[in-house]
Amino acid sequence: MNKFKAPAHQPTVPIEDDDAVAARGTSHTGRFAALSLPLTDLEAIEQLLDADHHLSREQEYARLLKTLVGNLQGMVYRCRNDEAWTMDFVSDGCLPLTGYSVDDFTTSRKVAYERVIHPEDRDSVRHLVESASDCATPFDLEYRIVHADGSIHWVWERGIGVSGPGGQAIAYEGLIQDITARKEADHALRDAETERKLYQARIEQQANYDTLTGLANRSLLNDRVEQAILTCSNYKKKLAVAFIDLDRFKFINDSLGHHVGDELLKCMAQRIKTCVREVDTLARLGGDEFVLLLTDHEGSPPVRAVIERLLRTVAEPWSSVHGEFKVTCSIGVAMFPDDGTDAQSLLKHADSAMYRAKDNGRNNFQFFTREFNAQMTKRLELESKLRRAIERDQFVLHYQPRVDLGSGRCVGAEALIRWQISPQEMIMPGNFIPLAEETGLIVPIGTWVLETACAQNKAWQDAGLAPIGVSVNVSARQFWHDGLVRAISDALDKSGMDPKYLEIEITESLIMHGADHMLDMLHAIKKLGVQISVDDFGTGYSSLSYLKRFPVDRLKVDRSFVQDLLNDKDDATIAKAIVALGHNLGLRVVAEGVESVDQMHFLRQIDCDEAQGYYFSRPVARDSFPPLLAADWKR
Repeated sequence: MNKFKAPAHQPTVPIEDDDAVAARGTSHTGRFAALSLPLTDLEAIEQLLDADHHLSREQEYARLLKTLVGNLQGMVYRCRNDEAWTMDFVSDGCLPLTGYSVDDFTTSRKVAYERVIHPEDRDSVRHLVESASDCATPFDLEYRIVHADGSIHWVWERGIGVSGPGGQAIAYEGLIQDITARKEADHALRDAETERKLYQARIEQQANYDTLTGLANRSLLNDRVEQAILTCSNYKKKLAVAFIDLDRFKFINDSLGHHVGDELLKCMAQRIKTCVREVDTLARLGGDEFVLLLTDHEGSPPVRAVIERLLRTVAEPWSSVHGEFKVTCSIGVAMFPDDGTDAQSLLKHADSAMYRAKDNGRNNFQFFTREFNAQMTKRLELESKLRRAIERDQFVLHYQPRVDLGSGRCVGAEALIRWQISPQEMIMPGNFIPLAEETGLIVPIGTWVLETACAQNKAWQDAGLAPIGVSVNVSARQFWHDGLVRAISDALDKSGMDPKYLEIEITESLIMHGADHMLDMLHAIKKLGVQISVDDFGTGYSSLSYLKRFPVDRLKVDRSFVQDLLNDKDDATIAKAIVALGHNLGLRVVAEGVESVDQMHFLRQIDCDEAQGYYFSRPVARDSFPPLLAADWKR
């Protein structure tokens, strides 16, 4: 090894090896050489010694050295350059630092300092000390030691090699201090800084990304659209904004539960991502609404290819513990700069085009057009009016009689809603019920229908008319709303009508999803004393094993099988099968859409119990219904 030397600007007294010291005696120069004190410091000490004559020079050196070493915080040491770093000298500070006494290190050799160093740090400490020795420079280290009580302490060591005649380090001298408190404070600061950065990252994540899917949120999407518009404006390029809405998501979410809906959303988000490039942005605005930003496209043809691939990918069957489902989507596309020059306009127009896709049967896509924009404006106006229709008392109920085919008498009425905007303008349910479903307005509207139908039927009974049942249709959105059973109970309480005169109609397709929850809901409704019928029967794919478990009172044969049953053998066969099935299950069967006397006679021949349709009467206002109770259709 190279001989250790102090830095050039701090010359030191030459170092002698142990044999030289022994031969020369105990010169004070040799003693202070162990501390490698600069010459200027030694000269100052000489001056101090000259000023004090009552002590011998040797005694004064010893006292001064003891004072200096004793007042240093930590342990002053001289150790051999051997495998154990055997200590020839340690100060009293070794005990508080390591838990071992001076005697443990020097006289009894109970412990070697190399064993005090933490096992994980020994190799690195030795390497750094020897590397400094090779470069003839002091070493400055931080490492861990194992205290006598087993605790771990951090220490700082500052030392230098003592070289012998051959230039190799024969010993090391220096100072070791406990810095555990400082290290803990440093760790605390680093932990605090790390936590701050993690917190900042979480805040940024929450501010810019959707928590469920990890996709960009509305805020980040707007920023990226604006940036993309700026880039496309500068380079004369086009971009597309596609608004994506899952079809029938609300039905699945409401019927199977939000946890299933969340899994579906996460799956669809991943599917959509596989259809686009890394440079494109996919965002979730909330619910089942996604937005796709497609950049660097030259026009609609390449965008069309991406959208068509997306439609196919989304429509692949999706499986859950509740079964396999086919979920489709409707997509609207707006192009920059043709359909808008800012983020707000592009998103608005893409949203409008998406609603056009839904109106066209769903599972398709539409590009925005100026002509369609006028239609969407009208739709928004309609939605605004619909929100105020209840408070303005604009809804009315019409009633269509349900006739017993055996007796020819009216035994019930189906309540059908109409929207009377003005005396001259009446909107049929097919033109506003889908909008009410989408906006959630169907829930308060449905509550109004229940209360009004019950109150009207009770009024007819109180007027002395023959008691009949009144049936009310309940949509999927209403059925899965937590307040449906309470709404039915409240309507019965307010009207005072016997529950047996109220019938709730649900569609066959509703039965197919969430059968267990459906069963619980139907039993809760049935417990109120209300009757239940399955509407549009034959158009879905209901499981007979489910059907026999449900507390159902009636099956209503869909009108599509009644219209052509006289001319279509298949329709006639299906109608007969439904009647037979219903009777075998102990249910009454009602045929809808009867429009001729021949249809009525055929239904009688196959033992259908009841019927309703234009042959008997169109839906009529409440004041026009009482005469129908006296009509006789048995002929």
